[in-house]
Amino acid sequence: MLLGGRIIVADDILPERKMIVETLSRAGYQISAETTGMNHTFRRTRALYCDLVIVDSGLEGGKGLKTASIISEDQLAAVLLLVDREVFPPTYQFHYLMKPLNQDILIPAVESALMYWRRELELREEIKKLKETLQTRKILDKAKGLLIAQMGMNEGEAHRWIQKEAMNRGQTLRQVAREIINNLPAGGDRLEKE
Repeated sequence: MLLGGRIIVADDILPERKMIVETLSRAGYQISAETTGMNHTFRRTRALYCDLVIVDSGLEGGKGLKTASIISEDQLAAVLLLVDREVFPPTYQFHYLMKPLNQDILIPAVESALMYWRRELELREEIKKLKETLQTRKILDKAKGLLIAQMGMNEGEAHRWIQKEAMNRGQTLRQVAREIINNLPAGGDRLEKE
């Protein structure tokens, strides 16, 4: 199963970088950039909105791990770190692949990193939506509470009133509720109960 994706290859060893690029290109991946240094990798990653950055741990004299960590922490893209057996730090927050590389291990590692990256993006989006829904619910409940306290409505009437106002104004429930919260305490008598 090939997931596809835009990839940056950050490796200052030309033969290794060339093999990675050729292997991934043949497999159908889009190579967005090839970089040989930490700063260039950051600039290209931020500018190209890639899906995956493959970083050699020895990049720029050993700055590959730092490069990978920053890209991962800033959530710019998935990271696949290429490591030598002798220079293998015990923990990572991203995918890694032991050298020497070959097509049989490179493609599955790239697919795995991309799959988990996409899953993480979906989960982040779901969390964001849930937070927004919760915040809307809190605002809506506060507005209904104000309508109940100051206008003598019950909860159902308050909710229907907010719904009707939202439809009449072409606004969301959250926008109308926010307006009620901002305006009702000073001018509750301006609202009419229906």
